[in-house]
Amino acid sequence: MNQSANAVLAKVRCMYGKRLTAADYQALLACNTLQDIANYLKTKTSYGDIFSPGNGTKITAEAIELSLNREYANRLQAICAFEKMIDNPFFKYYVLKNDIQVISSAARNLVSTSAFASTYIPNDFFKKASSLNIQKVYASTTAQELIDSLRHTPYYGAAKRFIGTDGVFHFSQVEIILGAFYAQSAKEMGKFLPEKAAKELNEMIDLEIDALNINTIFRRKKTGVSPDIIVAGLITQHGTLSATKLTRLVECEGTTDFVAIVGKTKLGKNFSYDDLIYPEKVYEKNSYAINKHFLRFSANANITVLTYFNLLQAEIKNIIHITEGKRYHLPEEEIQKYLIGADA
Repeated sequence: MNQSANAVLAKVRCMYGKRLTAADYQALLACNTLQDIANYLKTKTSYGDIFSPGNGTKITAEAIELSLNREYANRLQAICAFEKMIDNPFFKYYVLKNDIQVISSAARNLVSTSAFASTYIPNDFFKKASSLNIQKVYASTTAQELIDSLRHTPYYGAAKRFIGTDGVFHFSQVEIILGAFYAQSAKEMGKFLPEKAAKELNEMIDLEIDALNINTIFRRKKTGVSPDIIVAGLITQHGTLSATKLTRLVECEGTTDFVAIVGKTKLGKNFSYDDLIYPEKVYEKNSYAINKHFLRFSANANITVLTYFNLLQAEIKNIIHITEGKRYHLPEEEIQKYLIGADA
């Protein structure tokens, strides 16, 4: 491993060491106001630099979320700018991730009625590196406008399928389409990695696709979507689950059978019956476990960086869930249902 890679690896492991602890999450959940949350983040965590000195302005959930997302982008920029400087083409992986996050966020906002909806705004580094017209993407008020905003970008071919043959825009289908595009594009970037690291990248992506497929099946079964439509909407060209096992998940009768089948997959140890109370947790919890595993055991700087930022994204989402929960006066036990990795 060269000195540049060693420097990146050491920096990222140091950043990961400053992650929120279970005690931090309990303290944040115990906060009574958004100002209390901001004060705790500022004085007790690695997010201390994201808040400007007090100017008498009331702290809002939107301000906290904006500051957190800006911090995510700034940390990622610091790493990617270095990777670009040393001419490591793999930095384009993070541009891909940012672009897909922007498109997914814009698609979600078209259909969301949830208090937990959010908009991801990358910083100037990624705006410059991206082929997206981000302002135009977020200005979309219909699915067709969103698709048109992606014309002349690498994502347009995938985006044309956002509206199904039934003429309906389903966000769950957008997730699948973007997931397949991400998997294919990210695996192609493995050519920039050593053989072992490329193998780790492929394995990680395949497990993420498994998690996305499992989540999609469960969520669409709950809403009464017919089995043939569910099967047609899955990512089958990536992942470790066979078409037979995916079909069994689609056709099984009840939640108990669903949990039993998933329990025999590579993701089974990360999966429990309780996770199904909050369907999104099926994917998010598994994705968190996958990234945590590879961050701990991979010796490749690129793999360590990408897993760290996936985990950081989950941590920031946890904080946003807490601020939104406090904003809408939800009890602590209800907010905790949305948190991933908060007990580690």
